[in-house]
Amino acid sequence: MKIKMLIDNKQYSAKPEGIEIGGIINRLTIDKVQEYSIEELKKKILLGNTVRPSCCGGRENTWQSQQIFMIDIDNKPAKTKEMSNEEYKLLCHEYLKTKHRTYKDIIEHCKNIKLMPNFIYTSFNHIDHWHKMRLVFVLNKEINDITMAKKIQLYLMSSIGEVDEQCKNLNRIYFAGKEILFNSGNILDSDEIIELSKDISIVSNHSKPSSSESSEKSPHNNKYINNNNNNIYIIVGTKTPKPHNTRDKNNILAIKNRDVEYLKNKLNHPHMVFNNNQEFYDYIFKEIDLGELLEFHNPKSFKCIFHNDNNPSAGIFKTEDGSWIYNCFGCGVSYNLLGVIEVLGKFRSRPKAYKLIREIFNLEIAETEWQKEQKKLIEQNLRTLDTGELEKECPQAYKNIKSNLKYLRKLLYIAMDNVSTEKMTDDEDNVLFFASTRFICNSMGIKEGNTKEISKKNTLFAYHKLLNKVDNSEVPKDLLKRSQAISINSVGDKNKKYRHINYYSIPSYNNMLFPEIEQQGQAWKENNYTIKGLSREMFFRKEGQKIADWLYPQYKQVYDKQQESIVDRTTTYRSDKRTERIVHIIMWYLDETNYCLENDIICNLVLDQELGIKKSEAERQLKKSLPEILDAYGLQRIRANKQIKKKLGIADKGYPFIIVKNGSLSV
Repeated sequence: MKIKMLIDNKQYSAKPEGIEIGGIINRLTIDKVQEYSIEELKKKILLGNTVRPSCCGGRENTWQSQQIFMIDIDNKPAKTKEMSNEEYKLLCHEYLKTKHRTYKDIIEHCKNIKLMPNFIYTSFNHIDHWHKMRLVFVLNKEINDITMAKKIQLYLMSSIGEVDEQCKNLNRIYFAGKEILFNSGNILDSDEIIELSKDISIVSNHSKPSSSESSEKSPHNNKYINNNNNNIYIIVGTKTPKPHNTRDKNNILAIKNRDVEYLKNKLNHPHMVFNNNQEFYDYIFKEIDLGELLEFHNPKSFKCIFHNDNNPSAGIFKTEDGSWIYNCFGCGVSYNLLGVIEVLGKFRSRPKAYKLIREIFNLEIAETEWQKEQKKLIEQNLRTLDTGELEKECPQAYKNIKSNLKYLRKLLYIAMDNVSTEKMTDDEDNVLFFASTRFICNSMGIKEGNTKEISKKNTLFAYHKLLNKVDNSEVPKDLLKRSQAISINSVGDKNKKYRHINYYSIPSYNNMLFPEIEQQGQAWKENNYTIKGLSREMFFRKEGQKIADWLYPQYKQVYDKQQESIVDRTTTYRSDKRTERIVHIIMWYLDETNYCLENDIICNLVLDQELGIKKSEAERQLKKSLPEILDAYGLQRIRANKQIKKKLGIADKGYPFIIVKNGSLSV
């Protein structure tokens, strides 16, 4: 028997989280429906593929048909908004002692009520003392009526009892699992299930049953109520949904009125939990289609909702980074999802606008005590920058980074938004975070193509110990998995070079670290470093491989074609040859004139046909090689003044940098 359903093509070895779930939902579109045998379904589940048992898109109103019905049993109580994490932990502990049902209990219960699932499998989070499982029921015929399908789903839920109430949504997705615990092969008779489910109805807890009804709650779940006529009710909301005419009530009007219940019921978005703010932002701005939310039939061209528009002058499009944008050429507005919500709903408080978004889309941002502590650490770092404490304690380091302080602040804010719910730290217990080059560019207002500028700024901060670059090998596996998923889901193949995920950690700017920061500031000055000339090779030539690897952990090794193996990165043959040529040019000028202009070195490198390099390459090579050359040959680089120009007979305009032998001038 072949059954139509949706199965995701991506496999997971652990429960997907945050933006990963958004990716799954986006991939499971109605046009991807295929036919699978039950054995193929089992195999897919064990391989890690997510399943939507219905022929349905991301929203329940796209439902077409269904033959498989699934139920999720987590063996845990529902958490109310008022309940703290500690209170919920205690409640779960009590639940495990009093109400926990093993898979054997569930099988026995199914036998007793003569409602056998085809098979049962464990979820990713299943453990020996806390059973978590999914029941898969298979009908012998396809159900094509959505009302009847809904009734069947609710009947199965009420019959099993104490199940995840989110299972009531027919657009629900079910993650893969570890093991098939029970395999009966049972096929339910559709006509019989339809007959058993026909009296199911849906009410809200606002429409209160009579006292006789309310006294007869289901023994399995207080969400279910049986009345004297054996009708089974499921409580699904806090307000009675009212029939509406789309002409006088729609999503736009509901946003204006901040009608949470209407929008929540209309959108019917699955519940999602994000590990940090950034995952939440990425999802709402990139995965939620503004055109669908605002119910435009032609989202590319329509009359603007923000001004009196006689002709279509507005449209919704996706930017290169994948964000949905509302744009109007008539009134000039350009809003993302947050902007649309703020202006339509006339929100003067941004947190309240975000709260509406979370509520109507059923989204949640988890926050642990550890996460709160790390955010406070980063906030304290920002305070250290803003109050002048860093300038006072580390004057030279502050002078070196002063022109780039605004970028350091932005990095700290990026880190704060990316603090994970789990304890993710480096070896020094500093908070870890990751960000793609594209994201950092966008956040800092730098063109995406200018990745070198981002790299140099980060290296500047890393050298001064205000930011740590973390090697992939030191990153916890869970964080690697999460970040790589985001990288894979980045928009546009043409932008692959911007997808690279970098890992950083933030130390605490305090009195233990201040001496080290200032020491690095002094070293920066003494070595005549400038941000323009920063490169791994420059540090390698000046301070050795250990420092170069510390500042550029992602470039510690390279594939050697001649040896056909991975080797430690040193310097290239081409760079060594150019360095040798620079030494030759400097020594020739010193012998002839007792000084050498930097510009003369660059001109000679460009004119050397054997090297065949452009001026920009010559400038970069000089920056890389010069620190090592100055040390090796007892030279110094100084800026000429009037006295020096007169003494050496320098005719060039201005006050250029020159290279001379140590002690040859009194400067």
